[in-house]
Amino acid sequence: MNEIAALELDYEIESTISVAMATVEVRRYRWSAPLDHVYCDSSPILGLSLSPVPDNSKARFQSGAEAGSFVPVRELVFRPAALPLHCMNSGGIQRLVMCDFHQAAATGDSDQIFCKLAVAQPGLNLRSESIAQALRRIAAEAAAPGFASVALIEAMVTSATIDLLRLCGHRDRRGDVARGGLAPWQIRRIEEALREMDGAAPTVAALAELVGITPRHMLRSFRLATGSTVVRYIAKARFSRACGLLTGSDLSLKQVAYKSGFATASAFAAAFKREARETPGEFRMRGRSRL
Repeated sequence: MNEIAALELDYEIESTISVAMATVEVRRYRWSAPLDHVYCDSSPILGLSLSPVPDNSKARFQSGAEAGSFVPVRELVFRPAALPLHCMNSGGIQRLVMCDFHQAAATGDSDQIFCKLAVAQPGLNLRSESIAQALRRIAAEAAAPGFASVALIEAMVTSATIDLLRLCGHRDRRGDVARGGLAPWQIRRIEEALREMDGAAPTVAALAELVGITPRHMLRSFRLATGSTVVRYIAKARFSRACGLLTGSDLSLKQVAYKSGFATASAFAAAFKREARETPGEFRMRGRSRL
């Protein structure tokens, strides 16, 4: 990627509001020159453009099964966590409403929704008038809160999220747990362990012990419950942690490698380049060029 085109992302937050499932922001971006930027979010993002999409808007995911060529980006986009997304456009002004999902207060049905979001298919050109309408109403309510705004926005976020999961082909899997899948609390405990790792990544056996099952049961039931293998899930968690340390700390690459669960800096560099298609140093330089 052309370093000259890796511009600072200038934007202002017009309004923001936090509910149990997500933090909602309405942002106004100003790109004075063509955009060429890689996003790597630590949480799932659902966004809707409230203004015309800038000319020549296109993007591609840089790792995993979703990696591929650039495709046009339309008004409604879903970006999963820890999946690098390379975005380009011709510059200009764009208003967006963005739902940044978090699981801090998730319980019951919302906890199951988060489990599905963790493995939901990404989309750069989603077509759903129901989701778009919900996000527009969320943006309007965030800009001019009325009676019971938090409750209304919470309901709209939940509605949009359920429609998103249905659009992405997910179905109610309550029966899967009864057939040997993991319960929501077990998935939550595994995710917490991966977020908190500092050094060697937990093994499949350690994660199985954490939730009270055998490693063999863990391998089978985790994929049944989430749609992802344990090994791939651990790899994504390590990559996400590495991205955060590279852009949010002054640790050396060797220290980042250790804290992300790699024995050597060379092994870390090779694994990171397979995921991001650039070296850790290049990723860090790009991130710092925006500060």
